Amino acid sequence: MKGEKSSLRNPSPKRPVEVLEKFIGLFSSKGWLNQSLRIRYRDRRYRISCSEMEFLAYRINDYCGVSPGFPGWLVGLVTQEDMLEDSDLSELESTEPSLQDWFQCFRKGDFELI
Repeated sequence: MKGEKSSLRNPSPKRPVEVLEKFIGLFSSKGWLNQSLRIRYRDRRYRISCSEMEFLAYRINDYCGVSPGFPGWLVGLVTQEDMLEDSDLSELESTEPSLQDWFQCFRKGDFELI
């Protein structure tokens, strides 16, 4: 089953609310809770936000010639009830960071604010 790929999901913590609480704690400790961050990570641009309701990772489209209605796409989401990664949303093998990657990225400060 696709949902079992992420190490944040299996074996521990198992529930989405537990994963969200980890993101909330991390973002709160850094002073980023309820803010939107534009970052560069692994040579790609993202918009990241975390609130008490959700963690959201959104890939910013790097191609300027693309229609304004297609500025990017969702690559990670955690709510109290659900978790989604890019690999869950596509039949193709994903090259986007997993939820575990995102957590480690912010824990270690392994990104650039843009």
